[in-house]
Amino acid sequence: MAKREIKNNSMAMIATVALVGMLASAIGFFSPDYCTVPQSDDWTSCEAIAQQRNIGSIVLFVLCLGGFAVSLSKRRKR
Repeated sequence: MAKREIKNNSMAMIATVALVGMLASAIGFFSPDYCTVPQSDDWTSCEAIAQQRNIGSIVLFVLCLGGFAVSLSKRRKR
């Protein structure tokens, strides 16, 4: 049997983790419409939570695309 060399592809790993984070964010979908109790001033508003989750999902999506793009471009150069 021939031995195969295992190569570390860090960008693909980062992209995979970002993809899992996006999936977890989609499963835990949060809508400000679900907040039925009036918010206190000292608590984070439902709209702010929804906005932060959307920003986080966008960042994870960009990280995922970038990671897979770098990984595939390195593979094609070989």
